[in-house]
Amino acid sequence: MKNSTKKLAGFLLMIGALLVAPQEIWASSSSDDIVISTKDHLVGGWEYTAAGAPEGYDSGLLMIVKSGDLYKVQVQLAAGALNGTDIVVKGNDITFKLNVEGESVSVSLSAKGSQISGTSTSASGTYTIKGVKSISPQ
Repeated sequence: MKNSTKKLAGFLLMIGALLVAPQEIWASSSSDDIVISTKDHLVGGWEYTAAGAPEGYDSGLLMIVKSGDLYKVQVQLAAGALNGTDIVVKGNDITFKLNVEGESVSVSLSAKGSQISGTSTSASGTYTIKGVKSISPQ
């Protein structure tokens, strides 16, 4: 049941982002503008596991949305959601920080097709993250 709740919440978040993005494009473009859309492999919902991470943080749903040129990241856990900060995207790679119980956690991920992988690093240690895309904007 928890998994379906995560998927539903992620799906609703993705739909909301997709509904807002086209309005911004139309509002800022004129008839002379050319809008080119390219597929962004990072955007979507990713079910992930972090091997060896503390219980409650070892799996969840990572949501990555894009509005204009800005990316937003949210990690959805059973106990609540954490919002990413200091987000940097280069191609199919993303880095961001999370505040987990007062501790800064740096996350570095790379997407390839429907797979995402990388690490999270904090004073508590480094953990390997692996995930599969479960929500796609297409």
